[in-house]
Amino acid sequence: MIRFSDIAGNPVMDTSTATTVGRVEAPIIDPATHRVVGFRVKKSKGPGDVLLWGALAGLGPDALTVGSAEHVADAPAELKERSGKKLDVLKRRVLTEHGHPLGKIRDVEFDPADGRVTSLLLKDSFVDGTRLLGIGKYAVVVTG
Repeated sequence: MIRFSDIAGNPVMDTSTATTVGRVEAPIIDPATHRVVGFRVKKSKGPGDVLLWGALAGLGPDALTVGSAEHVADAPAELKERSGKKLDVLKRRVLTEHGHPLGKIRDVEFDPADGRVTSLLLKDSFVDGTRLLGIGKYAVVVTG
C-alpha cells in the first residue's frame, strides 16, 4: 500500500523524452468503485492537467511515469467535475450516511497496483476504503 502523501508533489516523467511534464497535485477518486482513477497534475506540459490511471506507465516512490506528455490531458466528460479542486478529498470532512462527523481526511492509502482505496486516514483514526459512498463539495460520505 502507498499513501498519497508519499507521492504528492512528485514529478510526472515522460519516459520517451526523460523530462518532467508536471507534478502530482491530488488524487481523483471514484467513490462507486473505491478506486483512484487518476491524478490532477500541476504545472503540466501536456495538453491538460489530468493523468488517468490507465495512462500510467509506472508509479514509484520518486516519480510517476507516462509514455508521453500527451497522457496528461483534459479530463474526459465523465470525470470533468470529479477532477476539479472542489472535489478534492484531502482536508475534506467525513460524515457517516446518518450525518455523524468522523473528522477530516489527512491522507488516502491505496494499492499502487490497481488504485483500490484501502483507507481514508483521519487525524486519530481511519475509515476503510470500502465504506466510501460519495464525495461532494461539503463532505465525503461513508457507511456506518
